[in-house]
Amino acid sequence: MPSKFAIPAGILGLAAFVAFGWFMTDDQSAVQTSPKAEWKSFDEGLSLARQEGKMVVVDVYTDWCTWCKKMDSETYADHLVSQELRSHFIVVKLNAESSDLVTFNGERMTSAQFAQAAGVTGYPTTLFLDEQQKPISVVPGYAPPEKFVDILRYFGEDHYKTTQFQDYLNKRGG
Repeated sequence: MPSKFAIPAGILGLAAFVAFGWFMTDDQSAVQTSPKAEWKSFDEGLSLARQEGKMVVVDVYTDWCTWCKKMDSETYADHLVSQELRSHFIVVKLNAESSDLVTFNGERMTSAQFAQAAGVTGYPTTLFLDEQQKPISVVPGYAPPEKFVDILRYFGEDHYKTTQFQDYLNKRGG
């Protein structure tokens, strides 16, 4: 199945940034609690995003993935991350090893087939879809909360449309 995820070259720097600079953090500050983002199933989330005109964040995980669990317990549970997710996105969980059927661009496939078509090769991976559900970026790996907030703002505030990710960080002093 050909990939339906054509990612602009400028955003690929984001993947490198995550892969080479963000794996771990020395800042072990306490995670604040807040109302968490409401995770949806894939089809429900895409339908809701269409209705609300919101972008979609797809958290691609597996049940055995330790870093996926860390992403859930630390990153997605963080107050600022939850706030950014609720403000700009509909959030979807997708088990990359599931045979559950999902629909994307009118095509039915298993969750595993979708993850493969999206170019997911490791876990966790975060997929960003725009308001028309066109792929924006595939972000591999774990990101701690303070780094993930930058990614969410980059996409959620549409900076990705005009600015390279590293330039965005430099302008913000990141």
